[in-house]
Amino acid sequence: MRSEVFKNIKKVHFIGIGGIGMSGIAEYLAKNNYVVSGSDAYKTDITERLKTFGIKIFEGHSSDYLDSDTELVIYSAAVKEDNPEFAKAIELGIPAIKRAKALGEIVNDKFLIAVSGTHGKTTTTSMIAKILVDNNLDPTVFVGGNLSFLDGSSSRIGNGKFAVVEADEYDRSFLTLKADVVIINNIEADHLDIYKDLQDIQNNFAEFCNLGKENCKVIMNGDDENVRAIADKIQKEKIFFGFDDENNFVIDNITYSEKTCSYELNGAKINLSVIGKHNMMNSSAAFIASKDTGLDDNSIAKSLETFGGVKRRFELKFTNGIRVYDDYAHHPTEVRATLDAARSISLGRVITVFQPHLYSRTKDFYKEFSNAFSETDILILDKIYPAREQPIEGVTSDLIFKEFHKNYPKEAYSYNDKSEIFKKLKEIVRDNDIVIFQGAGTITNYCDEYVSIVKNKY
Repeated sequence: MRSEVFKNIKKVHFIGIGGIGMSGIAEYLAKNNYVVSGSDAYKTDITERLKTFGIKIFEGHSSDYLDSDTELVIYSAAVKEDNPEFAKAIELGIPAIKRAKALGEIVNDKFLIAVSGTHGKTTTTSMIAKILVDNNLDPTVFVGGNLSFLDGSSSRIGNGKFAVVEADEYDRSFLTLKADVVIINNIEADHLDIYKDLQDIQNNFAEFCNLGKENCKVIMNGDDENVRAIADKIQKEKIFFGFDDENNFVIDNITYSEKTCSYELNGAKINLSVIGKHNMMNSSAAFIASKDTGLDDNSIAKSLETFGGVKRRFELKFTNGIRVYDDYAHHPTEVRATLDAARSISLGRVITVFQPHLYSRTKDFYKEFSNAFSETDILILDKIYPAREQPIEGVTSDLIFKEFHKNYPKEAYSYNDKSEIFKKLKEIVRDNDIVIFQGAGTITNYCDEYVSIVKNKY
């Protein structure tokens, strides 16, 4: 790592260390023998894992948590100026940088593959990471999920020349990266608390691509009209992929089984253990990007075949009479993709337990969420998980519930207590049903609790 920011320092403090992106950098620095500490609002499985690397973790935020001899503070995009640790850092003159800046300092001097898009970033990044690891290219990796082939980590220290990272558009974070290969999986309206509108988002994606190194290649979803719309603004070599025949790389000859799918990409046969057309798109982007590392088609395809998925991406948690999945989807397009995949393998009904994420996203997309749930047979809604936001008057899960009830003659329920959700599931679930717990908040804990319940029944 040839970085002026990290040169000649050893003690680093993270504000918001529990986030998946922050934790990856914290773990990376700890493994590189930096003295690392950090705080977050709550202790989680992630913060408990960080302790095993000698990282000192504080629950909550206090100026007392920041030692005066700290040499660098790294803070998440969600941290405000009135955070007591941030304020103390400014008062003491301790350099403070955002997570995105820290990530760029670590990876920009490598051959960087940066994966962007509204959806699919984590899975695509993970696929590329596995391909490079399997083929002994020893990559540096930063990804927004915990990966089994990285021993449950979301980062990896590599001594090779390659780095693969998830390039997050939130807070324009990806503009700190200077890539050799950029992937744009898709572009949709999201994070409208940061961006003015869809055009603003598109302009920032184009800027991100143009910030790439001189010979940067941009691998673009040619089926996405919002991606196609910025192609002329990108002054780099462009490669299009997708299902449409007009793309440079075309997905065809698709087959499904209960747990797998396969397709051909310009004649290369690709078998996957993760299902759904969205995963065909993700793996196609990973395949094309990996070719730029010098690997041959067979080596790439062999690695993809054994890719087992990412934690909380349509993750099968229980199967015996019924199947229970944990899924991170929290945008209408992600919801629809998961439900389409579930429908393709369903032998019974699809029951979705959804926890909306953010008041602002619910307000902006409640109609789109309603339509996205058209593929579910039964919908159960939990109360909104607020994350970083304060409540917005009149915005509750009932916005989605009423819109869904109006448009689809299907069973739907809305609850404010998880015990009511479990009670309803006990009443309605029957053999061959698929139950999906979906959302970016605490719904994953509901899934684990439900699995514990059904293990005693089946």
